Amino acid sequence: MMTSKLVLLMFAAAIIGSMAVIPAYAEGMRQPSSGKNSLDVVLDPEWPATTNDPTKFHVQFLEPGTDKIHEHQDYNFVITKDGNEVYNAAKSQGVGLIHNTEGTLTIPYKFSENGDYSVKITIYGLGLPPIPIAEEVVTYNIQVVPEFPAGAIGAIVASLSGVVAISRLKRFN
Repeated sequence: MMTSKLVLLMFAAAIIGSMAVIPAYAEGMRQPSSGKNSLDVVLDPEWPATTNDPTKFHVQFLEPGTDKIHEHQDYNFVITKDGNEVYNAAKSQGVGLIHNTEGTLTIPYKFSENGDYSVKITIYGLGLPPIPIAEEVVTYNIQVVPEFPAGAIGAIVASLSGVVAISRLKRFN
């Protein structure tokens, strides 16, 4: 009877411990574009479960001050580290800028190292056909940090719970 309670307690502690560790990364960051503030831009990074997978940057172009998607814009998406360009969406496609029709997009990028990065989204034109505008920019600062795996935390919690439970059993016997 006591052993089954101990096993149940250890199982519950492992589950609760693994659920308690949720990576704390920036969620949807919204900023107006510079200049005439033609658009609000939301950047929502989806961090990977493993370091082998890319981060998925979800971007939304919105009508200023609303949640209404703005369709058709010419843009570029650039990631820099220490002032050096590490990714350029337009260059990766062999073009000078990219036309987005839907107002939402996802850009995958695999970070090769931890550190402080900047994501710069530049808007060059709006509408269809595209109407050129003076460049409007939105810049986001992000930090890439190592993540301690949730499974490891769960195992540690379960082990510690087992040690505590066994020590209490020994004390009462």
